[in-house]
Amino acid sequence: MNFESFLWSLTQQESGGNYGAVGVWVNGDRAYGRYQVMGANIPSWTRQYYGRTLTPQQYLNSREAQDAVVRGRLQSYVNKYGYRGAASAWYSGNASLHMSTRSQPGGPSIKGYVDSIMNRANSYTGSGLGGGASGGGGGGYTAGAPVQVKLDRRELAERYGLSSALINSSKELSGLFNKAVAGSWSATRFQAELKNSKWWRSQSSTLRKYLTTRATDPATHKQRWANAQKAVNQLAVSVGLGNQINGKARSSKLLRDGIYNKLALGWSDARLKDWFGARAQTHGNIMWGEAGDAWDKLHEVAYLNGMKYSAGWYKKSAVDVVSGKGTLGTYEDEIRRAAAAKYKAFAPQIMAGQNAMDLAAPYIKAASTLLELPETDVDLFNKHIYSAMAGGKAGSQFPLWDFENQIRNDPAWRKTNNARESMMTVARQVAKDFGMAY
Repeated sequence: MNFESFLWSLTQQESGGNYGAVGVWVNGDRAYGRYQVMGANIPSWTRQYYGRTLTPQQYLNSREAQDAVVRGRLQSYVNKYGYRGAASAWYSGNASLHMSTRSQPGGPSIKGYVDSIMNRANSYTGSGLGGGASGGGGGGYTAGAPVQVKLDRRELAERYGLSSALINSSKELSGLFNKAVAGSWSATRFQAELKNSKWWRSQSSTLRKYLTTRATDPATHKQRWANAQKAVNQLAVSVGLGNQINGKARSSKLLRDGIYNKLALGWSDARLKDWFGARAQTHGNIMWGEAGDAWDKLHEVAYLNGMKYSAGWYKKSAVDVVSGKGTLGTYEDEIRRAAAAKYKAFAPQIMAGQNAMDLAAPYIKAASTLLELPETDVDLFNKHIYSAMAGGKAGSQFPLWDFENQIRNDPAWRKTNNARESMMTVARQVAKDFGMAY
């Protein structure tokens, strides 16, 4: 086997020798040309092996560029990994997987692909050079004429990062987009028409840079997107939305929208947090991240001051805190004002920062002792504690002795050992008063 037979066999495997072959879209990219080079690799590979940077469409239209790129790239693989390793690297990106029998999406296993190329190469007759610029029909080549990439609505929008909302925001852009789809414009023509539009000239430099990079330098765009994915996902987690990246490293639609807003529209982290915050949801009355911390803190302050709020109130307040619309202090003050109005006798202390639960400690201790309950089971929502805390007037607290008498009038008290001992003590005293031994 030599390099020409290897290249010929790989060409047959990839496209049957067709310079105009175009692959299907996979995760926002597709393969181009006789050797099925992925679009994301074309700008950097053409710059390295052809001497100038080409777009995927320009690459597809140039047989010379296709041959130069693949001969250069594939020869480096052969020199480094040998023929089997080179075939494996071309197919999977990993030269060491040439014996892997695991099935691949839309194609044979890596071993099956490599074996097919190696076996076919042995039948090469040498009647046609693998990758000659003329693209002759010998050696099994079936080179086709260059073709333009035909784009449908989804493909065109995906290629240029145009969301439906963005397309529909401008009559001019929407009309241009519809003309491109109806006329099956090439990516190159659409880009040229787009840059000549009034809409393009009126857009921010951030958006223009984003769309241009996405169209002309997919590798750089992909790296920027990956970096933004991590940063924006952290913002989503911080406001209680949870992780927006699944086990296959794919972003949710919400996260993709957030990344687009950051890269294309130049949104700041503060604006993204506000935007994410409006979409935060509770999960069984639980929130995550910074929003979850705010939720827990507000819930604690409310409980320690005998206040109850709906899940909706906690959610809105927590989201406002993490998105910058409010502060924990603002909502804690709201809770304290409500508690001060509820427990008027203790209003000054509550507004000064003391919790109503601490102020109720003498009542809680008395109720716990008389009713023989753990102190942790007695709080501000206990009817006796609430009555004592709310029963006093401004500047005048409910007397502790009166509170204890109220407890003793509770039927629950009569079932306690305290009640039985108290009644026995009274009985003894009565007997003693009547001169009876007891």
